[in-house]
Amino acid sequence: MRLISSAMPWLASVMAFASASAGGQPLFVEDFQDGDANGWRAGGDGAVEISSYRGNYSLRLTKRATAMISLGVEGPPEVIVSVAFAAFDLEGRDACIAEASSDNGATWTEINRVEDGADDGFTLYAGSEKVGTPASGVPLILRLRIDANGDNDTCWADNIQIAAAARRSSTAPANAKRFVSSAFLLGTEGLSDPVAMRAFSPSEEAVSPSARFEGMLRVRVARQESNLRVLRDNFDFVAKLSPDVARPPDFDMAFVQSGDALIPKERGLIRTESAAWDIMIEPGEVWSEPGDGGYARASIPFALQERNANCTHNGVLTFLFDEDGNTSRAAFQIASETCFYFQYDMWGVAVVEYEPGNVAGAEILVAAYEAERAGRLPVRPFSVLGEAYPKIDVSAFAAPSDVSPEHLTTFGVIVDGVHYRGDCPTRLGPYPFCESMALPSYSTAKSVFAGLGLMRLELLYPGSVDKKVSAHVPQCRGKGWGEVTFGQTLDMATGRYKSSEPDADENEAVLDGFFIDTSHEDKIRRACAIYPKRTDPGKEWVYHTTDHYILGTAMQDLLRREAGEGADIYADLLVEPIWKRIGLSPVTFKTRRTRDDVGQPFVGWGLTFLADDIAKLASFIAIDDGMVNGEALVDRALLAASLQERHDDRGLPAPNEDFLYNNGFWAWDAAEALGCNAPVWTPFMSGYGGIAVVLMPNDLIFYYVSDNAEFSWARAVRAANEQKAMCGGDG
Repeated sequence: MRLISSAMPWLASVMAFASASAGGQPLFVEDFQDGDANGWRAGGDGAVEISSYRGNYSLRLTKRATAMISLGVEGPPEVIVSVAFAAFDLEGRDACIAEASSDNGATWTEINRVEDGADDGFTLYAGSEKVGTPASGVPLILRLRIDANGDNDTCWADNIQIAAAARRSSTAPANAKRFVSSAFLLGTEGLSDPVAMRAFSPSEEAVSPSARFEGMLRVRVARQESNLRVLRDNFDFVAKLSPDVARPPDFDMAFVQSGDALIPKERGLIRTESAAWDIMIEPGEVWSEPGDGGYARASIPFALQERNANCTHNGVLTFLFDEDGNTSRAAFQIASETCFYFQYDMWGVAVVEYEPGNVAGAEILVAAYEAERAGRLPVRPFSVLGEAYPKIDVSAFAAPSDVSPEHLTTFGVIVDGVHYRGDCPTRLGPYPFCESMALPSYSTAKSVFAGLGLMRLELLYPGSVDKKVSAHVPQCRGKGWGEVTFGQTLDMATGRYKSSEPDADENEAVLDGFFIDTSHEDKIRRACAIYPKRTDPGKEWVYHTTDHYILGTAMQDLLRREAGEGADIYADLLVEPIWKRIGLSPVTFKTRRTRDDVGQPFVGWGLTFLADDIAKLASFIAIDDGMVNGEALVDRALLAASLQERHDDRGLPAPNEDFLYNNGFWAWDAAEALGCNAPVWTPFMSGYGGIAVVLMPNDLIFYYVSDNAEFSWARAVRAANEQKAMCGGDG
């Protein structure tokens, strides 16, 4: 046996054909008979290795391992991908799975699945599926994986082939769109297994809704009707926390219909009585399916967000209704998240009650939603980016070698005012409401809340950046904070730390309980006292979320002294004057706050975005220079320094000379990667678990949201450089 090295080259090439025969021209064959796995990249939890039995070689995967290869395929419009599996010791929902992607991992087509009952350890079970070939320059990715838990669970992959498919027939394809049947929704049987995400969206035969929805919807989920399949639980949440972890919280919400859109009256973060989850509910869709007996269907995207934290799990629920208020049960499902430490699938049924009636402010609600939709940046599929900009290697953005496709929530590129958005993959197919998927900020809030917030405060009240923290935060007085300014706290350069080693102090805050405390008094007391004074402020950067919480507390006090006791640093510095001016969604109008009467914003984390919000915020910062219609909405000198446009204010090394941190924004010197002779500082925002928003000096913006602690995007910078060079004549 020979173990596959993760350092192996992951890109392989196959023959290109200008045309394909109807019989299926072979393009790629892999039977591992040469005893190696060149070109395959291993990952996941488990072994990936070549094994042999009686002279036959195959690729062995155990537990939760994956193996991927990227192939250059050109010519035929479609290919047939074939993979055979033998399996051993699978149990329950364990499976050997082969998948292919032609859009850089945004969506996946299942090629073969072998489950319990076909696991004698010997018999090969073959499967094949048609897959569209990628756009020029985009690889076809083939992924083999085992979804199991036991150490003995094993899959052997063999007889892999990619062949040109026969040309498309002129006959319309059979309806491949499945949906949750009305018989199930009107019945009593439990939802024993999750279904494809496409089951929550209209079929090819869907028509306009037979009924109009307006009124109050009440949703109740019994614990016994909700199923939880845990995939990752680093902190043992399921054992330690309430049974509420295993079900969505109940909610009551008024909805208004506009066309086929179903609009909730309240959007953004909603606190619940659940011990585990708060909830967000976004606009959904209504339609009718043949055979539903006169009922209309509703499908509503929702997201569960961990109490006091930013972990976000996106789901969908669907049910039948009529205008008299009669309803079926609802089926619901969660199969994706942006959360590094707690990942799961959840599915089941809920009791719904619909009370038809006029919703107060319905016309205003509809008008606001229609204006929001009309004001979104133009969106085109990421797959066409290469057509618009042929010089760009589109495979470099969110490449599987940088970001594990199974942990990618979504990604996009903004160039020349157009948002080239990737899909929103889940473990059960594309999320049907990608434009409404809730994306947590984590520490990108340090840039857009703490950073832009202080820049706004400085614009309104010059000199704010030099105010002393101790004059505005009583809990920090007498603890060595006397000379620390607002600006130094934003820079995380307070001179107070225990260790300058990366992440050491931040982990100390986790152990200390700062992130768990729910009251402002407890949080600010811990934040002021946790780290001792080591050096003068402004000298050394050490990463502390607690610094930004202290800064937010100080900013709140200063704003209330200047603008009045009821002023709020989030609503009055950001939401009203900036977010609404640049057209952000109502999802951004709320932030995580302490669960007490103070309601202090977290500042350093706790925001939620839609993909369009990320695109607009990044454009406002990097393209519009913080201005709207010629009016500066933030202090432009501070923003210019954040974007590395001022040679006299670069910030501090963070943690070494290749990275800088200034006013809540990071910057990376891309000179070596681009072959330039002088520094090419590339500003970016970064979020815990694997979130990056890259503000390139050539006005191209790239972002991705993921949750496997992967922060690699140098390839994307190099690809963008081909479109417009960033060396500035120095390279």
